[in-house]
Amino acid sequence: MRQLFQLGRKRSLFRASLLAASFGLLFALVTFSLAKTPPRYAKQSPVRETAITLRTSSAAAQEASVTEVPPFVGTHSETWEEFPVEKFGSSEVSILDGTAVISGTRLETATSHMFQLCGFYAQPTDGKIFFGADSTNAFMTVSFSRPVTSFGAYWGNMPEHPEGCGGTDTTFSFKDAEGNLVGEASYPAGNGAMHWHGYILTTPVKTVEIGGVFLVTDGMQATVSTVNSLSNISTRGLVQTGDNALVGGIIVTGTQPKKIIVRAIGSSLSLADKLADPILELHDSSGALLETNDNWMDSPNKQAIIDSTIPPSNSLESAIVRTVAPDAYTAIVRGVNNGTGLGVVEVYDLDTSADSKLANIATRGLVQTGDNVLIAGMIVAGQASQKVIIRALGPSLSVPGKLADPTLELHDSNGALLEASDNWVDNPNKQAIIDSTIPPTNNLESAIVRMLAPANYTAIVRGAGNTTGIAVVEVYALN
Repeated sequence: MRQLFQLGRKRSLFRASLLAASFGLLFALVTFSLAKTPPRYAKQSPVRETAITLRTSSAAAQEASVTEVPPFVGTHSETWEEFPVEKFGSSEVSILDGTAVISGTRLETATSHMFQLCGFYAQPTDGKIFFGADSTNAFMTVSFSRPVTSFGAYWGNMPEHPEGCGGTDTTFSFKDAEGNLVGEASYPAGNGAMHWHGYILTTPVKTVEIGGVFLVTDGMQATVSTVNSLSNISTRGLVQTGDNALVGGIIVTGTQPKKIIVRAIGSSLSLADKLADPILELHDSSGALLETNDNWMDSPNKQAIIDSTIPPSNSLESAIVRTVAPDAYTAIVRGVNNGTGLGVVEVYDLDTSADSKLANIATRGLVQTGDNVLIAGMIVAGQASQKVIIRALGPSLSVPGKLADPTLELHDSNGALLEASDNWVDNPNKQAIIDSTIPPTNNLESAIVRMLAPANYTAIVRGAGNTTGIAVVEVYALN
């Protein structure tokens, strides 16, 4: 079945006009969906369709569901009004404020009396322009740059009647970041008009596949999943020479590159024994040197360090801004000319929108007494709590002079003690440490598993009975 088209100009850049805050928890999102005043095109009565709940095949092996919901306003909206009338064919089209692309069969934008559905003309639900796939075997795929927890739009398809129209069910397949099927939904052949079909997704998805006969859509909404992560992890310790430098291990997980800043701080610390002139190295997982810096003001990437908004406050301190692929990295802090003293190695997440996160930092340093202990700071970012495991290692290290019996404390942003551990096997929360799959390998080492609300936290590693030696403090984000 053919229809008339108007040739258009090239697609112009656009910005969606509807924005709202996203809520990570399902209950909050549903409440928001019902309480928020829907856009004008939300006034049509939605038709009912069957939502099918499936069990995900992902490694997490959690139950996931796709639940039908009334019209809502997501964090990103697409009204198509910024598009000219144009045929896109099978080309990818950037939509939803640049957070997604849509591809498919014979895609186009159209206006009233341009897209015929067996005697009916598809009509936009708001404004003048809508989007369609002009094919008896119509197919659309919406691919998101970040996972979403809700997706919906007004949809129309070929009616089943009058006889011969050939309309069939329109189907939705929802897939997670690994391509696993999260769930499916469908709605039957209609009457040519567009009706709302929206879904809450218990497991965030990155791809929605839509299939049917002559598909049209308008007023698309999506809610980007709230990213909860460790946005900053830092460790303060005594920097000496040789193996007693301050060594930080960093793990970035996810599917996209992550922009970070790594800093080596010393001169600006308000401590008597601070490291006067720190130098910083960043190595990849093979040990290859990626970049080094001594005095951030002399860095060829100085402007990027300034643009991060958190350059070191002393020109003798060092920093590296770099976009890194998901992998393991090592940052090493030494003193210029073998200088020694208390220093800080820290990493900040500069792009929380990427589908990747700082999952771990493990810092090795010399633990002494008083101020010369190993101190890890962390910031939990996002709107929901983050489960973490913090470990203090010593006896299991394969280095001379290791700390024989480390103790661990976790403090909140006010300095209040939240939890302490000496010998993880004696911890009342021992089973949670085991369930993390990464308990310490030596019974004298310490660990804490805890759900942390978004805030700042500090972990302190000391030696039991004021003993000293080389230790490692680690922070892992747990799923």
